[in-house]
Amino acid sequence: MKQTIGQFATRSVVTVEVEATVQEALQLMSDRCISCVLILSHNEPIGILTERDVVFATNWLLGQPELLIKEVMNKPVMTASEDMTVDQAYQVFCQHKIRHLVVLDAHLDMVGIFTQTDLVRSLREKVFDGIDDVSPLMSSQVLHVKPDVPARYALSLMARRSVSCIVVVEDNRPVGMFTERDVVRQVARGVDLSAVSVGSVMSSSVVSTSLMTAPYDTINMMLKQSIRRLLVVDEQGEMSGILTQTDIGRVLDQKKPELINRLLGGATSTAEAPQGVM
Repeated sequence: MKQTIGQFATRSVVTVEVEATVQEALQLMSDRCISCVLILSHNEPIGILTERDVVFATNWLLGQPELLIKEVMNKPVMTASEDMTVDQAYQVFCQHKIRHLVVLDAHLDMVGIFTQTDLVRSLREKVFDGIDDVSPLMSSQVLHVKPDVPARYALSLMARRSVSCIVVVEDNRPVGMFTERDVVRQVARGVDLSAVSVGSVMSSSVVSTSLMTAPYDTINMMLKQSIRRLLVVDEQGEMSGILTQTDIGRVLDQKKPELINRLLGGATSTAEAPQGVM
């Protein structure tokens, strides 16, 4: 039986009205630890603001507490039928370089949002045949900075490289991460990221896994601990790479396309656009 996004979508969707300020939206995202807010007009979703959007727009957002969200939101918001299969949604994520799909029922009413986390959650009971450890999944090139560099510099690296985090390293050991969520939290507080060090605003808790850990165990740990990325270390505890939710999806798309049918139970074709995207 094919798995659909309606089965895994997050039902609790945080929204703001189109006349809300960006500051109000950022505060919601920070307080609730969520990756996006949907923007509504007459109860219809017309746009979205994501953590990634905030990374790219930080210079514009700072110092403008009255800036309206309609000035910076991504529009139109991408929607899909709740009957869309997970593998089709995965293709949409890859093709459009997005991490969120608004889910609609047969009456075109919004019933949830399907996120990258939901995609990973749909895979956790499946076996990654032929992948014995996390090394084929991880990114071996890890962006890192020292704790004393300006947070604004770390942010600019994230934007230029289109990554969701930077590892903070001291004496060749990871001591923290500066993530998209950290950016949202600090911008919501009105912090000038050029005036503070990345070490003062990073997340100091760094979760890691062994290079030899099985993918199923690693993904399950990420889901149980509600984390979207973790460091991969070798037997000596040295940093070997980083594993993110995007990495998990990328290996299915680029290295193991034949796994999609087995993992998600549906037929896929990169030559045809997925049906159900609106």
